[in-house]
Amino acid sequence: MKEKPNTESKSSPKILAVGGGKGGAGKSVISTIMAFWLAKMGNRTVLIDLDLGGANLHTLLGIKSPSKTLNDFITRKFESLEDICIDTGEKNLRLLAGASDVLSMANPHFSQKVKLISHLTRLDADYVVLDLGAGTSFNVLDFFLIADKKIVVVTPEPTSIQNAYIFVRNAVYRKLSRLSGKNPSLQTLVKIAMDPKNVLKIRTIKELFQFIETSDEKNIIEVLRNEIGEIRLQMINNMVKNEKEENAGRIVQIVAEKYLTIPSSNLGSVSYDKHISKMVSDMVPLIKLDQSSKAFGNVYEIVSKLSRDYS
Repeated sequence: MKEKPNTESKSSPKILAVGGGKGGAGKSVISTIMAFWLAKMGNRTVLIDLDLGGANLHTLLGIKSPSKTLNDFITRKFESLEDICIDTGEKNLRLLAGASDVLSMANPHFSQKVKLISHLTRLDADYVVLDLGAGTSFNVLDFFLIADKKIVVVTPEPTSIQNAYIFVRNAVYRKLSRLSGKNPSLQTLVKIAMDPKNVLKIRTIKELFQFIETSDEKNIIEVLRNEIGEIRLQMINNMVKNEKEENAGRIVQIVAEKYLTIPSSNLGSVSYDKHISKMVSDMVPLIKLDQSSKAFGNVYEIVSKLSRDYS
């Protein structure tokens, strides 16, 4: 595989966020293999464990006990994220480990989160891959929303599909809530709409926009539509065993486009590989996975597609 020249770049890194609701969808595995392939292609890549309070990404890279973690940055032991990046042994790939043993990191203060987001864009890298935590907390959603590529991983199980949609729905409402922060009446309306059983009977983003068009806040409707349209969801179907299961993400796409009014695309499917589960259980680095693995090849195709978007 021909590497591109490893030249210096003063531009901000391209940020890829990998999310998808509750645990079990394989987000960390996908994030790790994506970062591996980005690095193999000659890109300076930083993989960041943002499962704050429950970090374990270092184990997927064969690092038993990280010498530095995000907590060292949050507590100001180090002034820059560059100072806490760890070499993985793989050329062009560094890890920014989470802090699984520090309870306070699970819910950093707003100012700490803003500082972290600001410093992400200053990393000396071509790509930054964010492995988001499970759930739909504001922290998880805010990191998802700042990314250039917003990737949702889903498995064929109905619960995974449902959780993925809830994740995307909450991300849309989180963005609307932030956009309406300086408009009390609009923010109240957004909060009401977030309740699926609200008294105004607003069930979808489309209905919310229609309601706003008839209110005193109609002058802001185009701004809201444009901002929500910028979310641009991208799906990865994971642990796929047959052709039928490749449509799992498509279900989320259709519903998100219809009810949340956000555009979406399918990045591809990753085949189920029993060896991956065993490697995770045995704490064997995922980068040692046999590169003839179909799943490994699937992620390579996805990364190639993402790279073409920037070429």
